[in-house]
Amino acid sequence: MVGVVGLLLAFTLLRARSVSLDWRVTIPLYGAAVAFPVQVGLGALVVLAEVPYVTEIHLVLGTAVFMLLLTALAWSLETDTAEQASERDTAQRSPEMDDTAVEKAVQSDPAETDANPTATADQSTHTIVARAGAYLELTKPRLMWLLCLLAFAGMALATTTGESLSGVVVAATLGGGILAIGASGTFNHLYERDRDQRMERTADRPVATDEIPVRNAALFGVGQVLLSMGVLLVFVNVLAAALTFAAIIYYSVVYTVILKPNTSWNIAIGGGSGALPALIGWAAVTGSIGLGGLLLAGLVVIWTPPHFYNLGIAYKDDYARGGYPMLPVVAGVSVARRRILLTLGATLVTSVALIVWTPLAWLFAAISILAGGLFFWSAVKQCRLRTRKATMQTFFVSIAYLGIVLGAIVVETILVPL
Repeated sequence: MVGVVGLLLAFTLLRARSVSLDWRVTIPLYGAAVAFPVQVGLGALVVLAEVPYVTEIHLVLGTAVFMLLLTALAWSLETDTAEQASERDTAQRSPEMDDTAVEKAVQSDPAETDANPTATADQSTHTIVARAGAYLELTKPRLMWLLCLLAFAGMALATTTGESLSGVVVAATLGGGILAIGASGTFNHLYERDRDQRMERTADRPVATDEIPVRNAALFGVGQVLLSMGVLLVFVNVLAAALTFAAIIYYSVVYTVILKPNTSWNIAIGGGSGALPALIGWAAVTGSIGLGGLLLAGLVVIWTPPHFYNLGIAYKDDYARGGYPMLPVVAGVSVARRRILLTLGATLVTSVALIVWTPLAWLFAAISILAGGLFFWSAVKQCRLRTRKATMQTFFVSIAYLGIVLGAIVVETILVPL
């Protein structure tokens, strides 16, 4: 394997010498070329002798070589560092609607209700179903499955400490988590309702269109918080409840109110809210916070930028209309794509840390490598094609990557031992 890597690196260096490259490509590339033989020598020393800290240095240097090569790749994929005027495959968008058009789009004609009195009962049923669907939309249900899987993976990973899973604890943790996610989504809808009206992607949200009054939405959110805390305090433990409440505050206040409208680092810092379910799951089983839970949470924090920046690129104009300083809006699409590659590299390194510092073994390693390779291939393809279709494909692949990795943790820690 070392020989194959060495040959590939040598071939890359020979190719680099035959073309004119930017200094931002050549410096990390030659840096990797210098570090690689040192890393190989340290690897031999690990096998042949027992020298303190050599294994750790070998691992750190290997990580450095990987990140240097990834940095060179990120810059080499940018044939022009200036911002491109538009995406080649940008979807055609309708002109921005004025207030009258928005009102017509989100409100029904009252005359339609009275036009057919015999349909009153059916319309009443339809109204109830539509209203229930609107409240469900407030909870952002599309986020729930991945966050619940993260909490479950945290619980599964915690069993490697010798603790056992209780069905009641699992059900209560996931149930309380669903309520907390719903509350966070509701508060997000409430605070962003004015900006949502200016964005094509969010203009039809229930609070933005007054389908659900602000007061009702606020009561709905508070009710979910109270139920969530009640379930977790009674059936799980105080630490899990406290971390869940912290996750609600993190997303609803720190991210939604402070970070998202004020800094292009909103996603990078705000990812902590989505990572907390890993610690909640760990705490639900152990009653404490441990290294495994922290590493799993760290994986999600670092995964968030290469996941969400894709959405920021695809909806750059929409975010600009909403007044959000997302990275693609402030720094440009080229910068965002480089950041995707670099943070993706850090994500893959963190998955290796889970293998090194937790009992996760061959199954997780094999699956995470395959899933990481798919994610990496999609990101590189996006950087080459620079189309909206490729960008959204990477967005969905990033979701699949995390789902597969979390599923691998559950399978290896719970199902394989059986």
